[in-house]
Amino acid sequence: MNKGLKFTAIAACVAGALGVTATATAAPSHDKAVIGYLTQWEAWKGTDAGFSVKGEATHLNVDMDIYNILNFSFFGVAKDGSLHSGDLRNKSIYQPGSVQEPGPLLHPDVYSSWDFHILWGELEYIHEYPGNEPWQAEALAKVQAQGFVKDGRGWKHAPTGITGQMPIPLKKAGGAPGLIDLANEKGVQVMASIGGWSMSKHFPEMAADPVKKERFLQDIDKLIALGFHGIDIDWEYPGSGGMNFTGTDADYANFEQLMDDIRERIGPDRLLTAAFKAVPAALEGYDWARLQRSMDYFNMMTYDLNGGWSNVTGHNSPLYPYPEEEFEGLNLDTLKNWMVNVKGINPKQINFGAAFYGRGVQTTEAEAYLGAPTDKRNVNFSVDGPSVSAVDLTNWKVFEGQPNYNYLIKQPGWAHKWDANAEVPYAVKGKYFLSYDDPDSIRKKAEYIVNNDLGGIIVWQVHGDIQCEGSFVNYGTKLKQCTNLRSPLAEQIDQVFSANIIPNEAPVLALPGAQNVDSGAVISFTVSATDADGDALSFSAQGADVTDNGDGTATVTYKAPNTAVDLTETVSVKVSDGRKSDSGSVTVNVKGSGDVVNTAPVLTAPASVSVKAGETAVIDLSATDAEGDSLTFTASSGELVQTGNSATVSVATVDSTENSVVNVVVTVTDGVETVEATVVVNVEGNTPVDSNWDRNKVYNTGDKVVHNGVEYTAKWWTKGEEPGTSSVWEAFDDGSAKGWSADKVYNGGDVAIYEGNTYKAKWWTKGDVPGSAWGPWELQ
Repeated sequence: MNKGLKFTAIAACVAGALGVTATATAAPSHDKAVIGYLTQWEAWKGTDAGFSVKGEATHLNVDMDIYNILNFSFFGVAKDGSLHSGDLRNKSIYQPGSVQEPGPLLHPDVYSSWDFHILWGELEYIHEYPGNEPWQAEALAKVQAQGFVKDGRGWKHAPTGITGQMPIPLKKAGGAPGLIDLANEKGVQVMASIGGWSMSKHFPEMAADPVKKERFLQDIDKLIALGFHGIDIDWEYPGSGGMNFTGTDADYANFEQLMDDIRERIGPDRLLTAAFKAVPAALEGYDWARLQRSMDYFNMMTYDLNGGWSNVTGHNSPLYPYPEEEFEGLNLDTLKNWMVNVKGINPKQINFGAAFYGRGVQTTEAEAYLGAPTDKRNVNFSVDGPSVSAVDLTNWKVFEGQPNYNYLIKQPGWAHKWDANAEVPYAVKGKYFLSYDDPDSIRKKAEYIVNNDLGGIIVWQVHGDIQCEGSFVNYGTKLKQCTNLRSPLAEQIDQVFSANIIPNEAPVLALPGAQNVDSGAVISFTVSATDADGDALSFSAQGADVTDNGDGTATVTYKAPNTAVDLTETVSVKVSDGRKSDSGSVTVNVKGSGDVVNTAPVLTAPASVSVKAGETAVIDLSATDAEGDSLTFTASSGELVQTGNSATVSVATVDSTENSVVNVVVTVTDGVETVEATVVVNVEGNTPVDSNWDRNKVYNTGDKVVHNGVEYTAKWWTKGEEPGTSSVWEAFDDGSAKGWSADKVYNGGDVAIYEGNTYKAKWWTKGDVPGSAWGPWELQ
């Protein structure tokens, strides 16, 4: 065991050491892989989860000077082998016999999912496919330029084959870029990560069935068409099984063949990686020589080695063995020795895990300590369902016992300690024990990777340590970017990996002086840049088009708006060498025509919306103006929130058993002309409550209640979970279809009646009104 700091020489490029080469240039200049998992669901979390604002945890707040690979997580595998958005996972998949129904690759609803906002960036909504009328010409040109075509009542993105429901999610011109566009600008690669703990159930059957595997590979083609630089497989786990499925020995060979098939499908120049269980006994069944030929990296999940399932307290991610460990060998050093010395695996293909979160448990002792007995009881997890666990929900309830580093480090009352054997920290507070990583332990793991000439490190997950020390810039209603972002754990990794690297010099941008142009006219001007390192440069601009001349210069083309009065505009220009950048702005003086011509704005509003009585109806509005005038929205009732040229009207309704209609008049004005529309809010009355369910009562398996006129049976222990909204309750089924309820959870295969028609659920859903062509319901 060598715990010293003897650094190995850092090579020029990791790709040359691997069997498969990658074409993209990584943002960091060292030779180590720094792979960060970026989840689609973290963006929903706000201040209660340690973030400054909701929407902070997106691609706009990731330091791409540190990470050279980002894994967008996760896409799931459905029962037919197809892939689906992680937002469409069956939340009851932990139940025996439960399956994942097929669903869209990207969630089609831009309001309830972050898929398009993260992958495509700031969006401009087009609420109906434009026709051929003159006033629709601009919108039609936009959707056609981005490859959208009409597809039934929805749209299809022709370049990728992705389909969706209205509105059309256009990339906003000059807006914040999406994950893949931003990564391309930074020289970072983005992987499509498939599976994860709760969406791996159908991996074994897909990998064993040629028909299902071909369906899977067809969706791999779509991911590559979307711009992903490679594929990451998170089958948890071949051979040993996972949530609601068992593994078999056949899984190992099927996994190896799947890797060969994916490699053939994506070609030799894209990355192929997979996450592996960090337990040697679970890894014996693989032909590692075969995997080394088809894959770039083996991402070892060297975390979650102890937690609420453990009988005694232990470390989440220990670097070395320690006397108190419950099971011998669950640490990074033992795994490395087994992989390299016993199995002969190329160390440059091995990446070890870094946990940017902790695991909390409660013990039976008045004062917790390392190795203390854990205190287990029945717990109902949001993902895993009912489990026996010692998880600490007293201190980390919002995180279900797994707090992010940026949250846990701020909590008072904990005594923080250091284990000199495992070389990781832990903390205690009364009977509670917390295992986590801090900057010192992350640094030691990075040094270990360098000392042992390993490939690099994987981070779960990239937003676990971010701290905004500045303010936020809003891009639309969803995306927010911090002006001064810190990543204290990730920064330790970068400092170690970059220790022997000559620092990169930022390019220097040269811009011309102010430009003059007439109203509606087009001008071009040249910008240039130099780079002390001789790196290749790329130019971009906001408010204008850029043509890179390939010789350190670029031509910027600007079209002036049609204006009667003089304007002063700004064109922002940026140059990047793939790692660092320089930016500036050019002032453009637009000479007005003197002709005062005004065109009324164009308002886009739905004809009607539906809502249950007592709930709030949401009306989404947008508008355009030919002159680019500032627009103002109003509404005759409800609360209106305007963001740029879009607005949302929230109309509260009164709880009632009667159906009713509310007419909301909405307007938009450019200060000269006003356009209005009437939106009909259809309010559906609630069924009179008929209930003997008690929120404060404990129900056990088999207990029956009546709630909202429906008889339910408890499937396991429960308290406080309302029948019709939680999968713990099973509704009595007399064989007939029931009326659809906005408050009820439906799983794939469930049927419901709505407006006289019978619908069947395609996947898990709650609150989605049947009838939408792209929704979760299909007409029977």
